Amino acid sequence: MKKQIVLAIVLALGAGKVALAETADEQQACTNDAFQLCQNFIPDRNRVFTCLVENRNQLSAPCHTVMIPYLPAEPVVALRKPAARDKSAKSKAPLNLTPH
Repeated sequence: MKKQIVLAIVLALGAGKVALAETADEQQACTNDAFQLCQNFIPDRNRVFTCLVENRNQLSAPCHTVMIPYLPAEPVVALRKPAARDKSAKSKAPLNLTPH
């Protein structure tokens, strides 16, 4: 039974569209992570890969090293500084049209 599970992991990490874990060492680096974090998606290699990407912060150091070339860039959220109030800008208050 254990050999079948390991075979399923190897197949999950070794086939499909995404070129992940090309060598036996790379496959081994992520096998434990796949079992621990993405067991529900085995043997679907693409879903295991997606799961590993979604759990990138929990990956072991060896698996993270293997995954780095395949990880999508994390979106950079730029904090916008509040616009400085332009003192020369017109006030947004209603115009006073009453003659003085």
